[in-house]
Amino acid sequence: MFDGVLHIADSLKSLFPHIYGSFRDYVRDGIEILAWAEALTAIGSAYVKRMIPLRATAILNNLFGVAAGIGSGSFSTFVEHAVNLPLNAIRLREMRRLVESVREASAADLKIEWLKPFMHPRALKVGSSVFSKGDEASEAFLLVEGRIVIAESAAVLEPGTIFGEMALFTASGRRTASATCSSDVRLLVITYEQFEQLYFQNPEFGLYLVRLIVRRFEMNDATLGAAKAVAIG
Repeated sequence: MFDGVLHIADSLKSLFPHIYGSFRDYVRDGIEILAWAEALTAIGSAYVKRMIPLRATAILNNLFGVAAGIGSGSFSTFVEHAVNLPLNAIRLREMRRLVESVREASAADLKIEWLKPFMHPRALKVGSSVFSKGDEASEAFLLVEGRIVIAESAAVLEPGTIFGEMALFTASGRRTASATCSSDVRLLVITYEQFEQLYFQNPEFGLYLVRLIVRRFEMNDATLGAAKAVAIG
């Protein structure tokens, strides 16, 4: 592209010397504007605190950088921004998908399937303890296969159930019940630290995570109310 601009400039220089001078000035000014735009968006990205706007600013910076690199003939500038542009676009797309998935989960599904890419597997044998009441909590779990018994409430967790996340929101940070494997189980595990990292990367994640937890409280209250009604009846 830059060679094409030079070819046009050379043609103008030989045919129309005066027009060539004006064209050269316009090109130089245009490149200068692009360089300033690239510099300003780079500075602006340093002040952006939220991940999605940061990625969007970085993409804009890359676009200006690619154009400035082509216009100035700086191959290193062109390569730098040409490589970073698709990477920033991919990260922006991933983050938007995460936010959209959490929105869908907060509206309809408490199993938070959208967290699976951020979790790692763990297998336990029948009779094994996942955690005990009073233990310091640092992980949440998604039951993939098998059954888990919560001793204090005699509840049996089925595959697809998320559990162990409530301690993240308690003052003590300790387990309020015990979970034991009533069969061989396969789990997906996510640490509380990973939860926090996702939150700091995008505050929308924290908002919808809180909505999920509130819905769990509502469902637990509804279940408890129904049990009391049956007992009284």
